[in-house]
Amino acid sequence: MAYGNSRQFLFIAALALLLTLLATPVAAQTPCDSHGGRLADLHTREQLKQFVSCAAEHIETVGWEQAAQDFETGAWWEHPVYIFATKADGSALLSPGSDISPGDNLWDWQDPDGVYPSREQVRVTRDFGGGYVYLRFINPDTGREDPMETYVQLIDYQGEPAYLGASISPQDTHGTCAPEVVRASLVYNERDVERFVACAAHHLQQHGLQALHDFASDPRWISGPTYLFVGDLQTLMQISNPGQPHLVGTSAADLIDVDGVRIGLEIQRVLASHDDGYVYYTFRNPATDETSHKASYVRRVLLDGRAYALGTGLYIPSAACRALPLARDIDTRDELEQYVRCARDLVDERGELAWDLFLHHPQWIGGPAYIFVLDELCRQLVYPLDYERQQSDEPRCDFIDAEGNLPNQDILDAARSEAGEGWVRYLWLNQASDEVEIKHSFVVGDTLAGEHISIGAGLYESEMQQDG
Repeated sequence: MAYGNSRQFLFIAALALLLTLLATPVAAQTPCDSHGGRLADLHTREQLKQFVSCAAEHIETVGWEQAAQDFETGAWWEHPVYIFATKADGSALLSPGSDISPGDNLWDWQDPDGVYPSREQVRVTRDFGGGYVYLRFINPDTGREDPMETYVQLIDYQGEPAYLGASISPQDTHGTCAPEVVRASLVYNERDVERFVACAAHHLQQHGLQALHDFASDPRWISGPTYLFVGDLQTLMQISNPGQPHLVGTSAADLIDVDGVRIGLEIQRVLASHDDGYVYYTFRNPATDETSHKASYVRRVLLDGRAYALGTGLYIPSAACRALPLARDIDTRDELEQYVRCARDLVDERGELAWDLFLHHPQWIGGPAYIFVLDELCRQLVYPLDYERQQSDEPRCDFIDAEGNLPNQDILDAARSEAGEGWVRYLWLNQASDEVEIKHSFVVGDTLAGEHISIGAGLYESEMQQDG
């Protein structure tokens, strides 16, 4: 009887706990609980507007003084995206991501086209409550005049009208298609491929079918595994395919991969109801002559009233390489090892064409981490910090660090070891601190055009975090 009472008591207690949990309100997650990942990945109008709206909500919750401090932290500021606020007379309230100080008057500031951004932002917020303002600015990273899209909304500042905003540089307009930043050799991920095809569409619409010659011959549009294909959406006739030239003049309706995916028909199906999209299949990689999984991004374009499919593809890397952090975020031994191994995979696929990515793509360079490549005489094939050294034919295996170590020779030895990889410790100048510090580099061996090479990357001991 006591046992039965005990069981009954436990059941009632459990039921009461469950009812309590169900009755307790659970705070619903709102769009402002997270900015959806890195601010640097904020690139649509909808995301920009939501970001500014969340900033306004944050000011209302914590007040201007606390919010101004918060807007200087990584949750709200990651170059080139940050929150700014200005009074209706053009006086800056905050602008942590620029050289503008509180109190600076922006009323008379003009962009390269003669537009007065502050005046336009005041007008839009005053008369419409908020909206988008378009201008151009000198990009401090590149020195180019780039387009900028700003969203501003009206907000109260101590009883006075002010405006709050943030800006992005659009990635898919003709104004951001400069060859220095958009070219085949820099296509690595989905964002790259979409921007590349968008710029190709602008080029095609501007130059007509003459652009097909450029797509087939200009290194800007074709590099290793990255090339553009064009097909008639009605007949599925392939008009241009410099990566697989034997397919030109044939019907993509007959193109079937090893898994039975009817590639041309799938592209036609997607673009029948969407302006753009992805098609997944298995295909020959012209850079390696091997069959690989491929994701092609295709876009519907109109020329003289006729619809064409314009696209390019990404040969899918390993899951580990797809999950690799950006170079600027690598700070553990495990991440550094994977970073170097993925660099080796890229060299195996693209050869020397990978150098452009190592030197200019944020996946591979940024912060303290960067990829270096040495040949068998320790000459620097890739060394982002010293272009002259990279171009030098001088052997450097006898280079000595401040402790008398031979780091280049040690790197070569580790890459040539039985394991084919290893860690090397040496002293190196940290350009961030301008001091010589202990550095640990992970290196792997590989071959390029039949010659041995060493691929590596390092972190300073002071910057390396513990794994896990």
